[in-house]
Amino acid sequence: MRNFIVSDIHGNGNLYYSVMNYIENISETDNVTLYINGDLIDRGKDSAEILLDLIKRINDKDKSFNIVYLGGNHELMMYQTFKKRIRGLPVFFNDWYRNGGEVTDKGLENILKDKDKILEVVDFIANLDLYHVFDEKIDDKNIILVHAASCINLGKIGNLKIKDDNRNVDYMVWTKEDDSYFPFRCRIGHKDYFSIIGHTVNNNKYGYIYSKKDNYLNIDGGSAGYVLGHEEFNHFPLVEVKDGYLRILTFNSNNEIIYGTYFKDYNRILFSEEELNNERKNLKVRKLNKNTR
Repeated sequence: MRNFIVSDIHGNGNLYYSVMNYIENISETDNVTLYINGDLIDRGKDSAEILLDLIKRINDKDKSFNIVYLGGNHELMMYQTFKKRIRGLPVFFNDWYRNGGEVTDKGLENILKDKDKILEVVDFIANLDLYHVFDEKIDDKNIILVHAASCINLGKIGNLKIKDDNRNVDYMVWTKEDDSYFPFRCRIGHKDYFSIIGHTVNNNKYGYIYSKKDNYLNIDGGSAGYVLGHEEFNHFPLVEVKDGYLRILTFNSNNEIIYGTYFKDYNRILFSEEELNNERKNLKVRKLNKNTR
């Protein structure tokens, strides 16, 4: 069983399809699960298309690999906006649009054109889980995947979904490193887990930050910035979770794998050129539909 993670795609169609093609090729010989760690949507012009594509893949009985989609703050804002619309409440201050949600909203309208079908998508978003704990461990701690941070009382909270829409949900998808909450405190680095998170943009050339001190891996390589025209954010990590270490491939938006690294005993080790070229063989180019918004 091989487990891969990507986070904060933000409507970047080229990145999304590159990752999917890579995973599809890996799945020809291995049993694979791909985890989407929130913020698939918003800001990028392909948001609606890739959201619908992902839902189709998840619901496909004959899919070649498993997909787990966790909610982030952008999925939460989408749900909160539609919850008000469904109740007939006015949306005076639309956080979702202010944070790039209009492209997703209008994209769904243009593609689906049917209000009931759009509400089916909203129901799908509402039922996204907030976190996943892996059996694999680092430093004798289970690995937890969560969009932004884990509540320190996670064991008492239990499973959470986007539709729970409470303070704990808020904290788990919105918390940044310098935030401090009481009594429902959340931390990027949880004392009981090794955390893999997104949400907080980094501009490391590998697309991630690995913190030994605070016990977390940040894999938000800045796709939100890239789709808005900031070319320096063009390094997006795909993480493979292994027992005891992490293996990371860095993609760009040109359907290329540009780096391969893994961590062993807190040391970053670069792939050899031969190893990197072997990984590149698993990547097929899939062009976006010309009609993509």
